[in-house]
Amino acid sequence: MKKMIFIALWISVCVSASMAQARVILPDSTQMTTNPDSVDLLPRQVPRGLDHGHEEPFDTINLKLPAATVWHLHPRSGDRIIVPMDTLKYNFQQTTVPDGYSVAGGYLGPVGSPFISKIFFERDETGQFPFYDAYKPYNKSPGQQIFYNTRVPYAKLDYQTAGTRPLREQRLRALLTTNFGKRLNIGLEGDLINAKGLYKSQENKHNDWGLFGNYLSDRFETHFLASTSTLKHFENGGVTDERFIREPESVGQNFSTVDIPVKFTNTWNKIKTDQLFFSGKYNLGYSDQKKDSLNSSEFIPVASAIFTSHYTGQDRRFLSYDTAQVTVEGKDMQRIDQFYPNRFYNTAVDDSTTFSSFKNTFALSLREGFKPWVKFGLTGYIEHELRNFSMIDSVNTTIGRTKHRESSVFIGGILNKQQGENLRFNLQANLGVVGADLGKFNLEGEVETGFNIAGKRTLLSGHAYVKNITTNYLQKHYHSKYFWWDKNFGDTRRVFLGGKLYIPFTNTTLSAGVENLQNYIYFDKDRNIAQHSSNVQVLSVRVDQYMKLGIFNWDNQVVYQTSSDQEVIPVPMVSIYSNMYLKTLIAKELTLQFGVDAHYHTSYFSPGYEPALLQFYNQREKEIGNYPIATVYANMHLKQTRFFVMLYNAASAVWKPREYFSLPGYPVNPMMIKLGLSVDLHN
Repeated sequence: MKKMIFIALWISVCVSASMAQARVILPDSTQMTTNPDSVDLLPRQVPRGLDHGHEEPFDTINLKLPAATVWHLHPRSGDRIIVPMDTLKYNFQQTTVPDGYSVAGGYLGPVGSPFISKIFFERDETGQFPFYDAYKPYNKSPGQQIFYNTRVPYAKLDYQTAGTRPLREQRLRALLTTNFGKRLNIGLEGDLINAKGLYKSQENKHNDWGLFGNYLSDRFETHFLASTSTLKHFENGGVTDERFIREPESVGQNFSTVDIPVKFTNTWNKIKTDQLFFSGKYNLGYSDQKKDSLNSSEFIPVASAIFTSHYTGQDRRFLSYDTAQVTVEGKDMQRIDQFYPNRFYNTAVDDSTTFSSFKNTFALSLREGFKPWVKFGLTGYIEHELRNFSMIDSVNTTIGRTKHRESSVFIGGILNKQQGENLRFNLQANLGVVGADLGKFNLEGEVETGFNIAGKRTLLSGHAYVKNITTNYLQKHYHSKYFWWDKNFGDTRRVFLGGKLYIPFTNTTLSAGVENLQNYIYFDKDRNIAQHSSNVQVLSVRVDQYMKLGIFNWDNQVVYQTSSDQEVIPVPMVSIYSNMYLKTLIAKELTLQFGVDAHYHTSYFSPGYEPALLQFYNQREKEIGNYPIATVYANMHLKQTRFFVMLYNAASAVWKPREYFSLPGYPVNPMMIKLGLSVDLHN
């Protein structure tokens, strides 16, 4: 009955707003954005791609705003990839919750907690320091850093909050950047998360700071980034009695979320990351006198020499003071020990692993388009990386440390065509020729073409790669209190082929991809690292459909996935994000978006989360899914200000039994109010 009331309430809201249409003004085309995360994708220059997390495979959005031009930097070629600024008018609320990072994702509850996409093709390869991978939505590499060229000083503040004291969840992001003359830009940004967590022992804190800048002239182009990040995440191992979530009435007592029993307390993961990045490019070229002027000339770059240097230092500790003595099956042990079958030392948990990387790349490139007959650009590079690892080790009865140093040398090249309307492509290849990654190679290509049908632009693109991936050091060797291994894994081989079609007449994007994986490395149901020597195939088909009728809009993203071996690569068969909303402009000033959205996927053996490894593993005990995580929200935009109010997990008031688990043992936050504010400050 409550389900029908919930649906009827939503329909009545839509009807009421439609009847009020005479008092509102519909937004015009000047309010539309090219940001692929927004609702309005027209003029649609880059369809959102099946490109494994790469948002801008081509430099096709040459967007210049009145206040600033912004871009990402290719870490090897030094090419600037122009991207839109963060000025979303619609769906702003989805960028502030973990659910918004994917059509289907798994996380521990609060913002800032470890996250895994349940869409397989959205996952990156395992990093050299795999503990950092679990925080992907909150990490920032030089390739993800946004650089600016501002005509006026620019600042932006984002703030979001949820819940009440003492369990409040808060996030503050701040950016300040300005130009000193036409060539030099310097900026400072910070991202602070303080989420107490609505369940016991779930608090996490992030403190991320970055100083960045660039100097651009005809001959010299330089970029730099210095960043530091610290996070502390309390671990509870998950709830131990799901009745408190599924059927709270059956518990027979009044309780709050912090009263729900969990596996352990006084336990946490800590990660610190420091990065220094520099990229310098020297352009060779000539001056060409402008046709419309006798006294001015334009510099035409022909070739470039590029040098990039990137240092990364990382440290991870897993600690626990949950050391009260308990007796389990006649054995005395610390309380946290009862959840692990193996113990490789007997003192309190204090595992630590450190990693550092110093990578230098030298490249030469021939620029595209310096003459009409030069239809593509060509870059060749050589790259050297020095890595250092340190972890605990046992020497007789004393806990010591083992250290490892390795290096790798890669050679590679990039062939691309980024200009023109009918054909663009990006082909790249690299090969490990010396050191720890000898034999590792990647051959990857993307191609895009467009054609007009009845005056509307239809886009077709393809993406393919062949990879041989060497096993990194921490996959082969890891030492801790509960997990200890030294393996000799073989190389992983991956072959992928995918494509995408954008149809402007129906505002539809169709994409599909298939991948074959051999020697795939994963964590099995016993949370041990393993390698599957046989082949596994993964197929994905995705449909993005946007519909509009007056002020009524309905957007849907549907992903179908299948895996030939669900015990090695488990995926949900169907994942859906659906967003139904009204969008209007009130009094010619206030943009309003009011609606209901939901994330849903079919039931399957979702990955489990292991705090002692900070990894996700393939559990086979409990299926997760067949339950929507829904919100009722209102987004507003007034001049330089965006703000929203959201009723999170609204479906839990209707759908019973309540199954709002994101991962086994980890429910999302219960129904609650969330608020957010974003202010752009510029002259």
